[in-house]
Amino acid sequence: MNTRTPNAGHCLNLLKSMRTKGIQVVDLFARLVFVASATLLVSGCSDDVNVAKLTRQLGDADPSVRRRAAKRLEALGPEAAPAAKALGNCLSDTHLPVRYRAAKALSKVGNASWMAVDELATALANDEDAEVRYYCVKALDNCEEAAAPAVESLIIALSDENPRTRYYAAKTLGKINGDVTVILDKLQLPLKDDDPAVRKAAESSIRRLEKKKR
Repeated sequence: MNTRTPNAGHCLNLLKSMRTKGIQVVDLFARLVFVASATLLVSGCSDDVNVAKLTRQLGDADPSVRRRAAKRLEALGPEAAPAAKALGNCLSDTHLPVRYRAAKALSKVGNASWMAVDELATALANDEDAEVRYYCVKALDNCEEAAAPAVESLIIALSDENPRTRYYAAKTLGKINGDVTVILDKLQLPLKDDDPAVRKAAESSIRRLEKKKR
């Protein structure tokens, strides 16, 4: 649904028109509020129905249907949270475009990605595609402490060919309540990374973990 917010000029012209026609401003305002509320309610219900439909399409036999569904869920961002688990299941899809779109969608749903933490961890450690791994680790970063089951995969990702993946792996490890001693030891590697952003992320995570250790 396309909406357009009126600017000050439009509002003034509307008020002038109402005065000219003898329309009660308060009454009209109440009607406008009612219409806007009803529109938002219908829109919300429509989004819920849309997410449910797209979630079902993720299991379609046609890979192009699965890919399009994941792409549309990606566009919904956090509103696609109810589809997180189904998107996680798509990370083992035999078709790369489906896995790519699913991983990217999971990176957009916010902390709801924790529902697919196991699938994200597996894909991060094993997927052959660098972009899929990148979006998986980005989604795990959104999981915050709930990314704990992915510790081993995150440690592996510290050596990934993609510096963006190494960055998020180092960053996410600092948020996890696990074996702090082991994680601190593994974070020594990115301290020597060629990419300054990766080194900075590792330093930040080490400081954060050392505070937990005290």
